[in-house]
Amino acid sequence: MEQTQQTGQIEQMRQQSRSQRVLAIQQIWDDPPGYLGEILAEHGIACDTVHAERGPLPDHPGDYGALLVLGGPQHVGEDERYPYLRQEQALIRQAVEQDIPFLGICLGGQLLANVLGAEVKRHDFVELGFYQVQLTEAGQRDPLFEGLPGYQQVIHWHEDVFGLPAGAVLLATSPSAPHQAFRYGRCAYGLQYHIELTPAMLDLWLYTPDYREEIISLLGPDAIERLEQERARFYPLYRQHTRLVFENFLRLAGLLPAPSGHEPGR
Repeated sequence: MEQTQQTGQIEQMRQQSRSQRVLAIQQIWDDPPGYLGEILAEHGIACDTVHAERGPLPDHPGDYGALLVLGGPQHVGEDERYPYLRQEQALIRQAVEQDIPFLGICLGGQLLANVLGAEVKRHDFVELGFYQVQLTEAGQRDPLFEGLPGYQQVIHWHEDVFGLPAGAVLLATSPSAPHQAFRYGRCAYGLQYHIELTPAMLDLWLYTPDYREEIISLLGPDAIERLEQERARFYPLYRQHTRLVFENFLRLAGLLPAPSGHEPGR
């Protein structure tokens, strides 16, 4: 009897330990959890990062307290070229069904929208650089964006955009892409933009030769100089807003406590 109780307690402790971990799915070498990983480490929250192309992806997300799916150059619908996208969508579907906190960034947000039945399509242009997205009335009330001044400073680099899934709540918008962030259910969030970039990651995006050439071809010969000027002006605010939003997400996931005397969303 005593041994059975001990075994049960050990298994309960193991399950609790797993639930305090975050699973991050990385799509490409130069877009890891980045600043989000730094925030997790700062709070002592373990993060298991799986490179989607290398695998293996877990069969189900239930062992984790939250699921992050990051950005990449892949396009939703390219399942034949990138078979692991099917597995990612299956994991996302399970997370939504099991009410596991989910945060999809750029491609991750597009995959969530697609899982929920919304269209993901090529945008009229490539949105690239520092932008502000405006919070809707619902976004200003949503606990994910608590503490923001009615907008979020973000970084964009995407060719595709997502529609708003049926039953989802639009949280952020912009003139260039009206669906910038949404929530489905209690805690599944899709973002069209990036919040994970560290200064070193941004250097890679700006100065890796192939990326540099692509940026110049898209934005013109002075593009790098203009983006560096934007970085000097907007990156500190981008970093501040990222911390607010991601720590709010971790509180929603039960991985961080609410501030003393504070009720989330109020």
